[in-house]
Amino acid sequence: MKKSARILALCLFVFSCLKMEAQSVFGETIEVLEQRLKADSTLYDRIGSRLIAGDTTLTLNELSTVYYGNALRSGYNPVHEDRILDAVSSLARRDRYEDAVKLIDNFLVKNPGSLPGWLERGYTFFLAEDSLQTVETYRKYYRLLDVPLKSGSGESFERAFVAASLRDVELVVDKLGYLVRGQSLVVKNGQNYQIVNCTKEGDKAVKPVFYFNVELPVKRGMQQSLKKKG
Repeated sequence: MKKSARILALCLFVFSCLKMEAQSVFGETIEVLEQRLKADSTLYDRIGSRLIAGDTTLTLNELSTVYYGNALRSGYNPVHEDRILDAVSSLARRDRYEDAVKLIDNFLVKNPGSLPGWLERGYTFFLAEDSLQTVETYRKYYRLLDVPLKSGSGESFERAFVAASLRDVELVVDKLGYLVRGQSLVVKNGQNYQIVNCTKEGDKAVKPVFYFNVELPVKRGMQQSLKKKG
């Protein structure tokens, strides 16, 4: 066997081992998705543009690509995202809706996989009493929310919801009809998990616990933020 062939075989073996250890999301691991995005540098933008345009034919796998792909891009910076969302919120609450929409739209053009970004846009139009844009934006938000919501059952480490952003943890819990009353970050088998203790409004006796795989935002998000600071 030639040296190059041996190296390729070794890489495939290591990659397959990583795939077995990592949690699969809709039939592939985050590592496999990252390789697909690297192989096709236009993939994220193509799907993101379709989401922005309101394409109703997007599959769950395509939405998964843009949702998780958002945090896999080299330009991803969660600290910058937080600042943009805070600025949009501040503008909207001062009735500067036009400025708020312009800011969030510019952000979403480059970051269409941002779940909190779509939520902030929808709420901005709600405050501006633009019912058409409110409904349209929330439709996109809930379609994208389906990705982490259907990535697992959340009932164990092995079946944890897989989140692309730490902000998304509370969004999933809210969609399930619960309130977060406590969280803890733990490491299991080299992966970062957020264990979320919940309660139900109106029925404090209901106290479910949900598991979230937050390896992507904890590792990738922190790395990208440190790079930007450097």
